Amino acid sequence: MSAEFQSLEILVDNQAADGLMAEHGLSVLIKAGGKSVLFDAGQKDALEQNTKALGVNLTKIDAFALSHGHYDHTGAVDFVLQENPEVSVYAHPKIFSRRFSIYPNKDAKEISMPAEERLVVANLLDSQLHWVREPTQILKGVWMTGPIPRFQPLEDTGGPFFTDADGRDPDPIEDDMAMWIETEKGLLVVCGCCHSGLTNTLDHIVAVSGRKRIWGIVGGLHLKNASEQRLGITVNMLRVYEPEFIVPCHCTGGAAIAYFKDHLNTEIQPGYAGYRLEPNAVF
Repeated sequence: MSAEFQSLEILVDNQAADGLMAEHGLSVLIKAGGKSVLFDAGQKDALEQNTKALGVNLTKIDAFALSHGHYDHTGAVDFVLQENPEVSVYAHPKIFSRRFSIYPNKDAKEISMPAEERLVVANLLDSQLHWVREPTQILKGVWMTGPIPRFQPLEDTGGPFFTDADGRDPDPIEDDMAMWIETEKGLLVVCGCCHSGLTNTLDHIVAVSGRKRIWGIVGGLHLKNASEQRLGITVNMLRVYEPEFIVPCHCTGGAAIAYFKDHLNTEIQPGYAGYRLEPNAVF
């Protein structure tokens, strides 16, 4: 059952409007039916600075959802829970996994959820912490996907990700989840990093929701390392779903954004901290 979509506001992104802090990370505030959910928390300092600058009061949010356990989406979890100690938290159980990115000729970089943030979440009451193992409605008309099946063979996790510092064990990032909001214009899909792949993500959401109309897509799409072949199958899928707009953020990559603009009739508006979407938006 849907609820009236009111607004979506990007609070943290790699790019920012004047007067706001840019940070390699993502955080999005969604309001629907008189309630609100914060999706991800950025890397660290930008969320606190930008909420103050934008007049966003996190003590009023009703839910706090985490897309996956990477540092650039979970770094300000402690700030959120300091502001709102009793907020309902939604995440996948593997969010605490240790993670590393290992690029050629570079040392392994740990990209896990920071230790202090893991501790804060682990100490939450069972009644407050909700493990998401399947598609779950967290507010009326607002859903988390749960784990996303990986059927498209060209879609990988988007980078050299491992569960060990020696690079022996690839990390499938099984905790990757997205969100969808039911609106009168169709589904509004919000992605954290889309490590499951955009095709897999949209196909899963449409199958689970039973609604084929995609109004728009907002968030990180992790296509910065994507081959032209992968970009091609992504564009073909988007032509089928025909979203009115895409707001690529964070980890999407400039080349992918340019490819979308060259190959789609869809409105492409790169996101930034301070971007705001309302139901009467025209594209």
